[in-house]
Amino acid sequence: MTDGPRAPTLPVRVAERLNLLFEVIRPRALGRSWTSQEVADRCGVSADYVEALRVGTLAPDEVDPDVDANLLFAQRLDHLFRTRVSPATGKLMTQSEVAAALGGTSKQHVGNLRSGRNNPSIVLAQQVAEVFAVEISYFSAPPLAAVAACFGHSKDFLVGHDDDPSVVQALANLRLLRAMADKRLRHVVGRLVDEYEASRRDPS
Repeated sequence: MTDGPRAPTLPVRVAERLNLLFEVIRPRALGRSWTSQEVADRCGVSADYVEALRVGTLAPDEVDPDVDANLLFAQRLDHLFRTRVSPATGKLMTQSEVAAALGGTSKQHVGNLRSGRNNPSIVLAQQVAEVFAVEISYFSAPPLAAVAACFGHSKDFLVGHDDDPSVVQALANLRLLRAMADKRLRHVVGRLVDEYEASRRDPS
């Protein structure tokens, strides 16, 4: 399938769809939209990359860059060490703390995993994911796929052509959710205005 002759370029298309996700998919615990930094921290990419995706300024080949699968685990692990706080200490996780949580793994080996000098077994990677409370896919998802997954969508939604049936359906669902949220907001604001007007008419 292809887009029409005036279809937006890939960076613009990704920006439009990603910003729609930011607008509509809001984590309940926050009660607001995610920031680019929060999404970056959640999926292990840089905030600059997320921001560039949102404004559509990346070159087409930078939107979904090739990554070295051998180094991806190390990069994501290092990101976790730089952003995750230990529930025990309230400070950033240390290599010693992670080694102790893994059991049978030395601080030096954790450091080697973090620097990319060693690669983990599947079992160890799963254990590391559990220590940091992330999905195992956190360590293997390429950047654009990781960002999309943060919102419960696949990379295909962000890059797919406008007439792709799955994209058309996903966009329709997101726009419906946005309309429903707007309607609820208007209802709440209207009720507050009514209550304010009623209080002015009846000061008692």
